[in-house]
Amino acid sequence: MKKNRISIALAFTMLLSVPVALLSPTTTVMAADASGTTASLADIIKNQQADGGWKKDYAETSGDWAKSTIDNKATYTEIRRLASEYTKTKDSKYSAAAIKGINFLINMQYANGGWPQVYQSSGYHTHITYNDDAMINVMVLLDDVGNKKGDFAFIDSNLASKSKQSVDKGVSCILKTQVTSGGKLTVWGQQHDSSTLKPAAARIYEVPSLSSKESATIVKFLKTRPSTSQIANSIKAAEDWFKAVQIVGIKVVKENNDVIVVNDASVTKPIWARFYELNTNKPIFVGRDGIVKYKLSDIDQERRTGYAWYGNWSPS
Repeated sequence: MKKNRISIALAFTMLLSVPVALLSPTTTVMAADASGTTASLADIIKNQQADGGWKKDYAETSGDWAKSTIDNKATYTEIRRLASEYTKTKDSKYSAAAIKGINFLINMQYANGGWPQVYQSSGYHTHITYNDDAMINVMVLLDDVGNKKGDFAFIDSNLASKSKQSVDKGVSCILKTQVTSGGKLTVWGQQHDSSTLKPAAARIYEVPSLSSKESATIVKFLKTRPSTSQIANSIKAAEDWFKAVQIVGIKVVKENNDVIVVNDASVTKPIWARFYELNTNKPIFVGRDGIVKYKLSDIDQERRTGYAWYGNWSPS
């Protein structure tokens, strides 16, 4: 989750962006990404924490954000960069740090298969976190480790086996957290309570809801798994939900330092709202007052321009 307010221009470019492609390391660096996306390899080694993970901002010294996290590409990015450097140099300091990081991710995982946003933290940081594809990106990494894929050819069989088991537990968590509404499976929230497994709130404008952005990425990941009847049912139910709530006939436009929704019957390509209300499937928008609204224009301008409320988040 973004610690700093992103610019209006950057926010708008994100509004209709396609989710990051799965099964390949992220190369695009965004303004709020973790330090490890751009830090030198020396700084990555220096900033690895005792538990094996990395904090989001290497300069942070107190509070939850000084703890190891998977937010904004932290930890799994450092591991990928270290493994890549080991492949090039064969210097064991890089492989050792990567292995320590992998073991951290396995230890960070809850018994129910989910991952929190921040390790041994408090408040919403303890929730199972699909937000910004954090948990899925961890699972993609561990899947590569488990299969000794690419830069992870150096991993021993024991750690590879543990990584595969961790991914299997994560898939089990995904299936358990898929929300049922009106007797039907739907999709997932941005984050889920680690005990009840129900959609949970995070920041004041992120209320318990169904999230199309994160759910699209989850579906894409499930499609990479060996098919079972449960996984097949999960995928179909989610795809049916996406079809039912897709939006056509509107354009999302930047205008006069604002973001507005314009009706346009000629627009036939579907988009989706970021959040849908539990039980009703209505698109919802929330400002810094925490009050759910049903039109983007009804929330404050700062939130209209500072968050991705609509996007091309197709699961296919």
